[in-house]
Amino acid sequence: MKAITIKAPLAWAIFNANYTDLFYYEPIDCPTQLAIHAAKSAYSFDVEKFFKNTGIVTPPANRLPLGQVIGIVTVETCIDCDSRWDWIISNPKSIRHFDYKGQTGIYEIPDSRIDYDCSKNPIIEECGYKSSGNPRGQWRVNVCPHPVTVNHYSYAVAIAGGVMGSGIPGHDLLHGCYADPEEALQAGIEELYE
Repeated sequence: MKAITIKAPLAWAIFNANYTDLFYYEPIDCPTQLAIHAAKSAYSFDVEKFFKNTGIVTPPANRLPLGQVIGIVTVETCIDCDSRWDWIISNPKSIRHFDYKGQTGIYEIPDSRIDYDCSKNPIIEECGYKSSGNPRGQWRVNVCPHPVTVNHYSYAVAIAGGVMGSGIPGHDLLHGCYADPEEALQAGIEELYE
């Protein structure tokens, strides 16, 4: 399947705020299915600039999905606008998010990676960078429904390309049991800095 990498606020808006215009620097055959990959980093000025240009309020930069393929759209038409192309998109479908290395231009991703079961997507995720202690590097905390206790939540932690295991028996990557997703998120962040 064809894919493109775009800034995280724009990727979020396509699937959560009905954003339908995608300006790109090359044409594409229409109609076509296209996977949307959110760039691996986002900053507060990206969010502010996106709001200033569109009026759409997105989550803060550290709460956007980063470095992941997050959904599929249909590019209906491609209009030549001098030095760039206006792709009119429709039918946004969220998919199960998966990490993928973004690229410039239009590229291919394996169709086998596309999973329309979104139930395994995190309820909340937050990203950051740990610059001291070990391990250090870019981190992500995902909050998911607890696998056993209804209406409770657990967290999964990844840092510097690795994951923290030894969690809930039978679900090694999930940790804790919390009544509130924000509480689970904060517990995951605290574990990173212990």
